Amino acid sequence: MIEDAELLRRYVEEKNEGAFAELVRRHVNFVYACALRRVGGDAHLAEDVTQQVFTALAGDAARLSRRPILAGWLFTTARFAAAQVVRTERRRHAREQEAHIMNEILGDGGERHADWEKLRPLLDEALDHISERDREAVLLRFLQQESFAALGEKLGLSENAARMRVERAVGKLHGLLAQRGVASTTAALSLALASQTIAAPATLAVSVTASALAATSAGTGVSAAMFFMGMNKLQMGVGGVLVALTATGIAFQPQDGPELRTEIATLAARNQEIATTVENNRQLARTAAVAAALRNDSAALPALREEAARLKAELLASERVAARTSAPSQRASVLSPVLVPVIPITELDDIPQVKYRTDVAYPFEMRRTGAQGEVIVEFVIDTDGNVNGAFAAKSSQAEFEANAIAAVAKWKFKPGQKGGQNVNTRMQVPIIFTLSDSSSRPKNTEWF
Repeated sequence: MIEDAELLRRYVEEKNEGAFAELVRRHVNFVYACALRRVGGDAHLAEDVTQQVFTALAGDAARLSRRPILAGWLFTTARFAAAQVVRTERRRHAREQEAHIMNEILGDGGERHADWEKLRPLLDEALDHISERDREAVLLRFLQQESFAALGEKLGLSENAARMRVERAVGKLHGLLAQRGVASTTAALSLALASQTIAAPATLAVSVTASALAATSAGTGVSAAMFFMGMNKLQMGVGGVLVALTATGIAFQPQDGPELRTEIATLAARNQEIATTVENNRQLARTAAVAAALRNDSAALPALREEAARLKAELLASERVAARTSAPSQRASVLSPVLVPVIPITELDDIPQVKYRTDVAYPFEMRRTGAQGEVIVEFVIDTDGNVNGAFAAKSSQAEFEANAIAAVAKWKFKPGQKGGQNVNTRMQVPIIFTLSDSSSRPKNTEWF
């Protein structure tokens, strides 16, 4: 597929209007969908904004031909154009609509999931507040339906790096929406973004192309664009094409009119068929990619669990060997729970007491997939109250172990005592990972 920058270069240097028409066909659905969200779902205003955006693209084609990705520029230009239209034509209506939407969303305290159809203004506002790099990743992935492989190629990243950038950007959007009282999950937000792809009217690409080219060729700029927007409001798409062609200096005899209208109708129908085919192909590609990822994850999980069990067994064996071969004097100076005398908790006069405890971080991937679990962490509390030799004695899922061990290793205790002396004590504590409060917590009452 020819890159956008190359199509713009051909239009600027070779006056190739077909190249510009291909650019319009490629991006008209994306720009129309952005405009439609910006103007509150008014189809006529969205078509006006779409024409303004592509007229600006034609006028600034020379500079933009050096830009590798157009999605961000098109989105920003649509934002400004829509803002101007809304201010001049729908200011009062927009304020009333926004107040009504917020009352409905926040009426129950923000405890239910948002109605994404009504959150379109808030969604675009959140997109405005993230960086251009993150915004381009979200726009290409969700609103232009690019695969992670294609997204990575455009951004100069690997497929996995592109996936991670999109996930981070969606996380930032989720945080911005949460600040505005919108309760949701990142998964629901991803679905909402993907659902924002909207097909523009079949004849819009034809009329937009003619309008933009006519405005650029005649040197009339915005005035020509406004003329064609007026024609579009009167639903005179075919008439707009004829006037645009006349403005470029091409004359037609009256008898050519029916043939031209037939050709335009044929091109519009063909354009719609191509758009449908492309969308079907993209949907099939997305489904295949999801299936492949699931197969890879399922195949890798048993191997990872087996490797973790093997490493744990080797570690325990090494500790036992070291305990048997170490001299008594050496054991006294080493703080490892295996190499020092350890008193069972049942024989203590005073059991250890927690003085400082850090929170246990919930693994990102496990929270994203909704997984919950438990890890039994075993460790030794030395005579200074420090944690030594923490390891996972048992766990429901290996992915939780690292975070549980890392947190417990930082805890501080009042040491256990026997006969009035501080002693080394071996203990276990269960760490419960649950999504009820998006964090993990130990069962403090079950030390053993």
